[in-house]
Amino acid sequence: MSLHDGPPAQSRLCSVLLLTAILLAGLVMMSRSKADPDLWGHVQYGKEVLRDGYLHPVTTWSYAVDDHRWINHENIAELTMAAADLLAGQSGLLLLKSVLTLVVLGLPLYYAWRRGGGLLTCFTVMLILAFGISFHWLIRPHMFSYVSAAVLITLLSAALPSVIHRRGPTGVTASRCLWAVPLVMCFWTNAHGGYLAGMAILAAWLGLDALDLLFRKDPRFLSAVKHHATLFAVSCAACLVNPYGIELHQWMLSSLGRPRPEISEWAPLPLFSSVGLPFWVMALVSGLSLSGSSEPRRWPGLVLLSLLAWQALSHHRHLPFLAIAASFVLMPHIESTFETLRRGVQEWFAWSEKQRSPVAGLIAGSALLVVLTVAQASRQAQLHVDRGFYPVSAIQYMHDHQLGGRVLVTFNWAQYVLASFAATDPESRIAIDGRFRTCYPQPVIDMYFDLILGEHPPAGRYRESASGPFDPFRALEFGYPDLALLERDRHPQATRTIRQAAGWTLLYQDSLAELWGRSERFDNPQSSDWLSPLARHIGNDLQEGTLPWPAFPQSG
Repeated sequence: MSLHDGPPAQSRLCSVLLLTAILLAGLVMMSRSKADPDLWGHVQYGKEVLRDGYLHPVTTWSYAVDDHRWINHENIAELTMAAADLLAGQSGLLLLKSVLTLVVLGLPLYYAWRRGGGLLTCFTVMLILAFGISFHWLIRPHMFSYVSAAVLITLLSAALPSVIHRRGPTGVTASRCLWAVPLVMCFWTNAHGGYLAGMAILAAWLGLDALDLLFRKDPRFLSAVKHHATLFAVSCAACLVNPYGIELHQWMLSSLGRPRPEISEWAPLPLFSSVGLPFWVMALVSGLSLSGSSEPRRWPGLVLLSLLAWQALSHHRHLPFLAIAASFVLMPHIESTFETLRRGVQEWFAWSEKQRSPVAGLIAGSALLVVLTVAQASRQAQLHVDRGFYPVSAIQYMHDHQLGGRVLVTFNWAQYVLASFAATDPESRIAIDGRFRTCYPQPVIDMYFDLILGEHPPAGRYRESASGPFDPFRALEFGYPDLALLERDRHPQATRTIRQAAGWTLLYQDSLAELWGRSERFDNPQSSDWLSPLARHIGNDLQEGTLPWPAFPQSG
């Protein structure tokens, strides 16, 4: 069924209802209301910029370094998230996520509809996007990368459609809307480091379009090359409009030049797991639509998809870029395949057209919108903080007993801990956190990962020879931390090490976390910070359930 069939007024209303229902269904699928480990940090850093009126040039909140240059490549994202939190707390953050979801889903759906896509085509495009993005769709700066990618590819598809569709024999090389691309790239550069992927997509799209003209011996080739080269140069210049200038790009290239196997989302896509399922869905849709399509299979678009598939297989965090591009490149073939199927069962379609009631269609569409709205409302109610993943009880214990200072903390918990300190104990400091190489030199990272991760094989660790020999005990002395908050099950290497180290006393333990303190400070009755054994809590209390964001410790 085409969205454009039927009387004009009725068709328009049905189209709006059905497209809205498809969009809302995608929103429901992508609305996981879980807090990301780095969210607290992003909000906190954004709040500090809004409060102080300037970008902090060196690492904050860490006792491990105090003068390391901080190249923050996520400023727009953090300022936006901080503003959303200041305005409406968890509701503001969830609303921000929903708005960005509607943009990243809505642009490909709108493009499909404008190109004549039917209901089934639009629904399939939505599924490609929802399956391909939702695993990585948490409230974090990456959202701004995926939205920027959707805007970029929408502009490229509208202005240079020949990468996807049949090239016309005459006409202008490109639409004027293509000159919005530098503005997109400027925004993207200041929002998230994924802008380098955007520049790669832009270069591939422009280059493949020019190559197609060359292979065809098209007289428009030279003018296209001049146009595309100018556009790419202006886009590169737009990327220099950021608080750090060329320094940002130098740092990005340096950082990306070093592996990061410790960060799971940079690992190759695990094809035979739930994370790999969206890739297989895209592969299936690609195979079926390309084999059943009567549309020309444009090699530039297929090469672009192949390049993005290679990147997704190499680093599974790039899978959403593949999904976004696939929703545009495969759209004409999906529509053609459904049209072929429709012609094959024309008799059934003719019967169904006669049985269709306009009023019933409107009622059904409206009822579907109501059901989806109710389903989405429950997901908008609370941003959940999982007590089984974050040390909520341990931080509450620290707050109740005024335990603070220099706290060595498990990597995934660090930004929750520092944000808790910002709210309740602003003099305390942590090491190290998810800002990773933006805020810490590699030797410091290696030292802490020696403790947290242990001596993994080369595939599981990147460690520079300049960091010296492996030593899991060094982090327990560097900067002389007062406390160590460690995860019991996910990183048993760290808890085993601290049990073997001299001078540490276990102060708190539950099923998730262990809190250790310096013996001379917390286990010495002569010390003003002595914590009586009766005040210590050593147990296996099961940590389960959720709390609403931000789950900071409560007084009283």
